[in-house]
Amino acid sequence: MAPPEGSVTLTLGAVPLTLLAERAACWEDVLFVADVHLDKATFFQRQGFPVPQGSDQDDLLRLDALLTRQGARELVVLGDFFHRPPEPGSTLDRALHRWLGAQREQGRTIRVLHGNHDRPRASWAPTYAIAWEAGPWRCGPLACVHDPEEAANLPSTQPWLAGHLHPGYRLNGRGKERLYGPVFWRRGNQLILPAFGSLTGTLPIAPRGGDELFLVYGGGVYPVPSPRSA
Repeated sequence: MAPPEGSVTLTLGAVPLTLLAERAACWEDVLFVADVHLDKATFFQRQGFPVPQGSDQDDLLRLDALLTRQGARELVVLGDFFHRPPEPGSTLDRALHRWLGAQREQGRTIRVLHGNHDRPRASWAPTYAIAWEAGPWRCGPLACVHDPEEAANLPSTQPWLAGHLHPGYRLNGRGKERLYGPVFWRRGNQLILPAFGSLTGTLPIAPRGGDELFLVYGGGVYPVPSPRSA
């Protein structure tokens, strides 16, 4: 399958990865995303913030569309699939059971690494048709973790993927021009994915010389120079 328009293909170690404008990465028939943070809207609402409903269902639909378009047989979530555990019988709980059932009917595997938001809620995890994994977890030639610190003991030659940091970057143009957005952040054999969730923001990063950044903007992925490596 040809890479979608607006995507970028890079080689991590010896592994070809396609970076997608939907803030996901694809290798062969495996789709990788990070930090979906389902049920974050309910969390904000209980804190008194007027956040509209519907983001969770939208994110599940986005995932389904991506899996279908890429012909993926497996989805690997690099941690924090949930922001908080859905209440049994809630709108999200019912929607997620339907969504997972539909993925199973399509012959797809949904695999989730324990993130810092997922890990304390392990008691409810078996209620969903999800394969839970602890990082580092191997997906073929790739190692997968949630927090980059979990990869500290991996060999330097081992390519790995992570989430957790929600990386964002600001481009400063001439005059007062500014452009800010989520980025894929590469350092050698490491790649940190931007957060996938609709209600999940970004945190500005400080790249160093030799790092590569790929900005997600306007329906595409674009390589951008970092100020220290330009």
